[in-house]
Amino acid sequence: MFNIALDTLGCKLNQAETEAIGREFAEAGYRLVSPQDNWDIYILNTCTVTHVADRKARYQVRIARRHNPNGFICLTGCYAENGGDGITCPDANLILDNERKADIVAEIVRLFPLEVSAKALYEHGRTRSFIKIQDGCDNFCSYCIVPFVRRNKSCRGIDEIISEINLRQAEGYQEVVLTGTEIGEYASSGFNLAGLIKSILECTYIPRLRLSSLQPNEITPQLLALWQNPRLCNHFHIALQSGSDRILSFMQRPYVLTDYTRTLESIRACLPDTAVTTDVIIGFPGETDEDFLLSLRYVEKAGFARVHPFPYSERPGTLASTMSGKLDPAVIKTRLLQMMFVAKNASLQHRRQKIGMERDVLWENKTRGGLWFGYTPDYIRVYGKFNQKPVNTISRVKLGKIHTDGILATEIYPQA
Repeated sequence: MFNIALDTLGCKLNQAETEAIGREFAEAGYRLVSPQDNWDIYILNTCTVTHVADRKARYQVRIARRHNPNGFICLTGCYAENGGDGITCPDANLILDNERKADIVAEIVRLFPLEVSAKALYEHGRTRSFIKIQDGCDNFCSYCIVPFVRRNKSCRGIDEIISEINLRQAEGYQEVVLTGTEIGEYASSGFNLAGLIKSILECTYIPRLRLSSLQPNEITPQLLALWQNPRLCNHFHIALQSGSDRILSFMQRPYVLTDYTRTLESIRACLPDTAVTTDVIIGFPGETDEDFLLSLRYVEKAGFARVHPFPYSERPGTLASTMSGKLDPAVIKTRLLQMMFVAKNASLQHRRQKIGMERDVLWENKTRGGLWFGYTPDYIRVYGKFNQKPVNTISRVKLGKIHTDGILATEIYPQA
């Protein structure tokens, strides 16, 4: 039997695809192991959203090669897609782009056939499963490489999605995350995203259902009404990218600030106890001091639960890569540090507002300090002490005090 190690960089969609590939290998009889274990075949599913992601992919392959000089290394995903046939990665034995990602298992089976094929146990070791419902994007935001590496738009059928969720629940998962490139554009057999979620709630019993990123214009009253069901996690991730309408226009984002603000107000009017997280790009070409201050002030006032600021990364082939007004890296770094300070305070303020409240926590893993951690439906990281291993269980806790990047539970109530 051959040992296969799977590794993932990037988004939740990549994680969903890697999970699906792992299940295929287990079905085919291959043994799945950790990248730190003794593997025969190593497969890296990559990201290319920034130049840092590209560098991470190359670095990860070099690490894998040092770990096993004689092993077989396969590189796939968006970095492989973006690099095309000209990609330079001498440590990889096989490079498959996104178009051929679905053929990975068949290709490995051809190269490394098993003498005796028997299903292997897929040991997921996770508390949540990522379910791919959609793929592809044609929005062509001026900075984004994704439409170039995930060109073909498609949506899975509702019956197929529901069947997979029921299988994941039978395996013991407590939460599934619906993911894709643009899940708000889901459409299949006359059902939109709201119709899909309604069907999932009616036809499955998974304790928690979470959504990945949405655009402001995709959050409708019809969609929000579904959150009356407590199984839906009260957490929305809505990328802001800039607090300046001028920069949003340059970015070719499909909204202006008034649209974004109206969406926040609609969410909070319908679901007052909901967390909204976001992303902000720092140093987009042409961003002035005034533009940056507008972003800074918006983030300060918006009440985000978490903010992910990151520097603009030029992606060859995108419209933004041809724009004038590129900023000095030192200016970008200074602005990034300022936004990170504001983001840290926003997260701290959000968590302080939750002190004394009770929440259900899905426990995931143990820290080096001996505390266990898990997440609430609104994605607060909670720490707690246990005498027995609580992983993959849900328990009600009282949120006691701020602890590192989360909250320490001062009381953990017995499970019902």
